[in-house]
Amino acid sequence: MRVGLAMVGALALGCSTLDRFDTKDGEAYCGDIVSAAFVRQEFPPDLRVRMTLDTDLLSSVPGTLTTDDAAAGPCAPKPRLDAAPMRVTEAMLHDPLSTFDFGTGRDHNFMAWVDSTCEGPMLAVVSLLRNDEVEVRLMKPPTPPTGSSTEPPPAGFALFQLARRKNDCGF
Repeated sequence: MRVGLAMVGALALGCSTLDRFDTKDGEAYCGDIVSAAFVRQEFPPDLRVRMTLDTDLLSSVPGTLTTDDAAAGPCAPKPRLDAAPMRVTEAMLHDPLSTFDFGTGRDHNFMAWVDSTCEGPMLAVVSLLRNDEVEVRLMKPPTPPTGSSTEPPPAGFALFQLARRKNDCGF
């Protein structure tokens, strides 16, 4: 009876722990930008992302982001994101914003700042999914308006669906 209860307890804990998302020994989460136009504004349709993650550091610097656009991206010859550290704003962890929820299927969500090689800061919204995959949303702020333009300045938004891979994601 005790063994059965211990196994049920271990299974329950195992299902809710986030350390299963940690990347180790050359692993990374890799994936493509989602192809819908509204989720890739100001980002190319073939952009790919690699993410490393250490869930012990979810409240500080939980990992890095790298893009595969070194050859033809806006920061060439460097990628737009080059092992850019994701930085969490610690004060936000004490605010209700830290409990945001995108609905079912997600174990944990967090927001972090990440600096582009040449485009300044971006906001990364990361969702750790129950199916052990990850979603990353990248948002670039709009450029300041110029002159008398009545058009809203372009902002960037991209959604990536990532899966764990061994080695280097192909880039």
